[in-house]
Amino acid sequence: MKVKVFLAAALSVILVALPLVGCGGGGTAPEGTLDKIQKTGEITIGHREGAVPFAFYDEAGNWVGFSIDLGELLTKQLEQDLNMTIKLNKKPVNPKTRIPLVANRTIDIVMGCTTRTIPRDDVVDFTLTFFATGARMLVAADSGIETFADLAGKKCGVATGATNNIKGLEAANASGEINPPCEIVLFEEHPKAFLALQQGKIDAHCTDASLLAGMKAAADNPEDWNVVGRLLTFEPLAYVVPENDSDWLDYVNTFLIHLIKSGEFYEVYDKWFGVNGKVSIPMTEEYKTLLNLQSFPE
Repeated sequence: MKVKVFLAAALSVILVALPLVGCGGGGTAPEGTLDKIQKTGEITIGHREGAVPFAFYDEAGNWVGFSIDLGELLTKQLEQDLNMTIKLNKKPVNPKTRIPLVANRTIDIVMGCTTRTIPRDDVVDFTLTFFATGARMLVAADSGIETFADLAGKKCGVATGATNNIKGLEAANASGEINPPCEIVLFEEHPKAFLALQQGKIDAHCTDASLLAGMKAAADNPEDWNVVGRLLTFEPLAYVVPENDSDWLDYVNTFLIHLIKSGEFYEVYDKWFGVNGKVSIPMTEEYKTLLNLQSFPE
């Protein structure tokens, strides 16, 4: 298969070059991720636990989702290219831990729903953008909240570590769009924020619209909840890899590009985001264009 042959050829070039890393006089560079995977026969992938439909637990307690599937495909591709069995270790992450765990190389890659930002790019690297969304609000259907202005004097939940969403709300408060300002209440994870929303402890929860759609779809009574408000932020989602490990970054990007070109990426997307998926967010032509523009030629 062309995809397998290309990735295998690219990997052979990368692995030949790996022993040269750190041979200069300026100290020892960290071990490359591909080299580590080949030596240990293991890969550690970070996933979220309550980010429907990217990664979450289903009714049977299975860890499933869009990014779970892509992580398993990445592991299979590594097995084919390295000609060895690779043990897949799935490690839970949340908005607060996901960047540090990659930065200190505890995790080889976080495959979740992380927004690429300039400050984050200073400490880790990001793959190509695989999804684009923006922050909105989840509210009770009878709350009367339809816009961010309606948050005036109310409480809005945000996940700790979701810096772009926090900054968006802070900017809306400072500009007077929300007047008087709303109180920003931080939660470790989105499910905890949704529980607080159900209990009336907060009036809204703000995060990426795709995640809110997943929370609404997974609720016992989805009709009791609405996703409202303009797109407060722009959220280009990418997978997170260690800083200054271009061989690993190139490998993962090549893997994603070939999934896009082969059509397999669209099959996985349709499984989770299609009409019959866990969350129905049909792929737009603009989204397809974004993916194609990043799929550089061989």
